[in-house]
Amino acid sequence: MKRQQPKQFSLFGKADKGALLFVADSAQLFLSHRLPIALTALKSGYDVHVAAPYHYQSEQFIESYAITFHPLPPIPEKISFFSDFKALFHLRRIFREINPDLVHLIALKPTLYGSIAARMAKVRAVVATITSTRKVQPEPHQGTAGLRLRFIRFLYGIGFSHPNLRVTFQNVADRDVFLNMGLVSRRQITLIRGTGVNMQQYHPFPELSSLPVVMLASRMRWDKGVNEFVQAAKLLSHAGIQARFVLAGGIDPGHPDAIAEEQLENWKKEGVIEWWGENSDMPLVLAQAHIVCLPSYREGLPKVLIEAAACGKPIVTTDVAGSREVVTDGENGLLVPVRDIENLAVALNLLLGNPDLRLAMGQRGRNKVVTEFSIGHVVEKTLGMYDALLG
Repeated sequence: MKRQQPKQFSLFGKADKGALLFVADSAQLFLSHRLPIALTALKSGYDVHVAAPYHYQSEQFIESYAITFHPLPPIPEKISFFSDFKALFHLRRIFREINPDLVHLIALKPTLYGSIAARMAKVRAVVATITSTRKVQPEPHQGTAGLRLRFIRFLYGIGFSHPNLRVTFQNVADRDVFLNMGLVSRRQITLIRGTGVNMQQYHPFPELSSLPVVMLASRMRWDKGVNEFVQAAKLLSHAGIQARFVLAGGIDPGHPDAIAEEQLENWKKEGVIEWWGENSDMPLVLAQAHIVCLPSYREGLPKVLIEAAACGKPIVTTDVAGSREVVTDGENGLLVPVRDIENLAVALNLLLGNPDLRLAMGQRGRNKVVTEFSIGHVVEKTLGMYDALLG
């Protein structure tokens, strides 16, 4: 029998829709990507909770919005049977303590173990948001990783058999990966393209300097195409192209693709690129760019590209699922093959030499975001899904 909890109250009034628990692998990413959904849920009558690995400043911010924070142990990127099973039972304990009516699981580990824990705790409704399919797809010469892949699929088979579950994907390609593997049925699927962007916060800026700035704004990881960006910058600089090439983002310690700070400092010393480090004021950062570049190897749906387009910036990115959702080649940006340094340099050079083309692509990108990616669309669709599951 489910335990009865007293009615909750918040700054927005009585929480009469029940308890909603977000489970994320990063408190910082919850704040940057999911906070508008959580705040709208509060206003509409949910008692909102967040479970994520402990981060002092993020916990303070989250709880300042009358959202209850529940710290989790650090979630390692790699699959580790022992630590992951500990995480599963930790989640089950939190679920039983909160007794949520609905849990929203975000990213690989939370969806993998949270869906099983939700079944064990008899949670009424579950939303699982898939942000990447990298870990569930086979890679060449996989070796022992094949066993890990079968284990992941086996666990998804258990968790996704929950009778009242929706699985959201950010792009069609990732959706089809799960469908083709038989991990999810069509009736469970909801396509929600990204996390949305505030069109009042992100708006067009005129180009602020005469010397063009080409910017890669991302966490500093190899799989974001940082090396390809640096090498393309070297090609253009050696060819006499006048521009500033900027890396804007912090290092990502603990991630297997993290770039060491020493490497970033060495690139700076070579004098070809600038590394600005981490800055939470993304509208201010993007305002300084003439061109935004993200030569990533894979994406779910990159928030930074949506933000860049909202700011009226032309984009050069790789022709991969997720990035293709934001950029239409030749319309609001240019698509290049993955790991292709020469084509990346050619695309950047085309935009560097054509201010009118940059302006036209930026305007078309802004229009695309207004109609397809505004935060209002995402929040409305997500809250509608919550209400349907609990209806």
